[in-house]
Amino acid sequence: MFASTEGGRLTLERGGAAQEFSVTIHNGNTRAYPQLYVACQIEIMRDTGPVLESGGLVLERRDPATGAWRRADMRVANDVFPHYLYPDGTPLAREAARVERYRLRALDEAPTGSTPFLIRLVDTSAPEQATDDAAVPRRTSLMLTVTSPKG
Repeated sequence: MFASTEGGRLTLERGGAAQEFSVTIHNGNTRAYPQLYVACQIEIMRDTGPVLESGGLVLERRDPATGAWRRADMRVANDVFPHYLYPDGTPLAREAARVERYRLRALDEAPTGSTPFLIRLVDTSAPEQATDDAAVPRRTSLMLTVTSPKG
């Protein structure tokens, strides 16, 4: 799994345009996954502004069937969410690959600053007692910076 975006990082301006990024998932030839979920998370940014449940950000995922952008879950917290609490994922066959497209924008009230935008590939079919390494086969991140509008 890897994430990519123009410029290699997410750079947003409060109240500005969204920035797109993609998450590419490649499965090997060992096993099929019945339920994989792409989980996105940022840590709480406290540089400026209030601490908001959404982090002052809106994450959307492009529906591959319709092309419509739909709101996606993004966790704002400084801890790890257990794999067994995520919703069901989607299957990924052996030797298969897929690309998921996302976009992220900062609301007018978003705090400014920088933080890693964490992306975890969660096997939601893993048993509750599975270790985090077994239930989360891959992790990656993009650097995220939110700035105030110029002027």
